[in-house]
Amino acid sequence: MKFILLTIGLFLSTVAAAHTDHAMGEGSFHTFYHIAFWTLVALVAIKGAMWIRSRNVNKERK
Repeated sequence: MKFILLTIGLFLSTVAAAHTDHAMGEGSFHTFYHIAFWTLVALVAIKGAMWIRSRNVNKERK
């Protein structure tokens, strides 16, 4: 599982860092898109961590 997450993370970060976007150009919309995308990624990661923590706390209580 750790290997899969590491692979996906590396793939997403290298694709995002190495792309050229011809559809949006390199203007402010492109920058906004990146801000929105990475904010969404961060929120999903935080929510996932909170879910795992909650699950572990509930297991300890039982």
